[in-house]
Amino acid sequence: MESRISPLARELLITIRRFRHGGKKKHSGPIAGRKQSEGMLLMVLRNHVEDGEPGIMVSELGRILDVTSPTVTQLIKGLESDGLVVRGSDPSDRRAVRITLTDEGVRVTDSFIREMESMVGGLAEYLGENDTRTLIHLLGRTHDYFAERQARELAEEKEEFVQERDAEASDKGERPL
Repeated sequence: MESRISPLARELLITIRRFRHGGKKKHSGPIAGRKQSEGMLLMVLRNHVEDGEPGIMVSELGRILDVTSPTVTQLIKGLESDGLVVRGSDPSDRRAVRITLTDEGVRVTDSFIREMESMVGGLAEYLGENDTRTLIHLLGRTHDYFAERQARELAEEKEEFVQERDAEASDKGERPL
């Protein structure tokens, strides 16, 4: 089968795939065996919950991480069973559950953050200022491209739904909304 993408796009695809397949080594840092999503959740808790505060609600974690509440709940179950987070009730609403880091969760998260900072700092040092700024610019444009593409696809899906609904209504002799 002949490729339908340009040679440049194919080279980009191969380069992107190298990131996925190049790092087969297991994470050897402080969150060994942890999923990236768990690390992100721990960092959100560390950055958004001050000592002595009641914690953050699952729905808020989901909003920040851009995942569903059931996904957050599953992550919390694993982290809770490992003693890194605890659930507590909201002092102003007993039905609401708030999530906080344990002392061990703080220690592990701080270690993970130091490792991430070292890795990113090392990359910036390796690339130098000009290439780092170029990478930042290109990653920003890449994000914008995918966000615009997603918005366009959602608009197209909505338009298709409206057309199908109107066609069905017309077939039944009804007036479209």
